[in-house]
Amino acid sequence: MSTLLRPTLPQGRTASVQEFGDGADVALLLPGSGADRMTLGLQGRALAAAGLRALSLDYPGLGMSEDHPLPASMEDLRDYAFSVLDALHVERCHLLGHSLGSALAQEMALHSPQRIRSLVLLGTWGRLDPFISLRGRIVSAVVRLGYQERTELLPYFMASRPLVNALQGGAGALGLRGSRAVADETMRHYLELTRDPDRLERLRSLRVPALVIAAERDLMTPPEYGREVAQALPQAEFQLLTGERAAHLFHYEMAEETNEQILRFLRSLTGPGPH
Repeated sequence: MSTLLRPTLPQGRTASVQEFGDGADVALLLPGSGADRMTLGLQGRALAAAGLRALSLDYPGLGMSEDHPLPASMEDLRDYAFSVLDALHVERCHLLGHSLGSALAQEMALHSPQRIRSLVLLGTWGRLDPFISLRGRIVSAVVRLGYQERTELLPYFMASRPLVNALQGGAGALGLRGSRAVADETMRHYLELTRDPDRLERLRSLRVPALVIAAERDLMTPPEYGREVAQALPQAEFQLLTGERAAHLFHYEMAEETNEQILRFLRSLTGPGPH
């Protein structure tokens, strides 16, 4: 069971957060570009079953959130996420982010490390290079195509070969949009946010326990980029998922393996069980 929360933010804005569980230990879940709060629902349910309270966030313009204003930068999105935590009276929490959400989690921890208990970074990176920049340009170009072409091409970058074959050219079966279709301009906007400045050197001074999970067949964020982040963070460990389903959506396709690593990491911080 989960509950949709609609906290009121400054300036009268209303946020959208899916709440899983009611434990005292809180985790904020941060989705990837163009994804809504339910894309991390499998992680939210696993955390709730382990006794935590998981809060999965809709970014502006996605899921059940208000459309505007969209964040102009990663810093704007960071401030939005903190304003949601403030509205829900959460002073300190774990952060779990996938793709864009992992970059946002890094930015939040760098800004206010005293508020972050730990980081779980899925499909992450810490710097721009020609490959990451080109990847972003290609995916942005795909998003500009017509609906049919876009839904046929995007799974190539996101999903494993078995899932792409099962979809037979359609993205609907992914079940990743829990509330409404994503407007093209909104999707492009969030893809552009992934081109934020490098954080790798800044991460070297961030003393927050961290788990970085990568997938060996991830075309969007290849595992060497996640390994770099883990090597930069002083208190991080790195886990590599392998197998034919170890693609960018590994938290969805390999949810059991992903959640096992997440819960093991959180237990290592708190003893026999998360508190």
